Amino acid sequence: MERPVAASGWLVEKTGIAPATFNKAFSRLEELGIVKELTKKKRNRLSRHTDYIEILSRGTENPDR
Repeated sequence: MERPVAASGWLVEKTGIAPATFNKAFSRLEELGIVKELTKKKRNRLSRHTDYIEILSRGTENPDR
């Protein structure tokens, strides 16, 4: 919730888990559609929590569209 869009290094630091463990867990969360990787990089990836972003965006649509 602190950062719905975050860098993988920051997430590893915040969680305190090993990078390899993080990458395995992240891959599973991505398969489940919970997070989405945005940069398509091997390092310094950015990701977003898809449902959280959608929830935060509700009601912010332009009514003229």
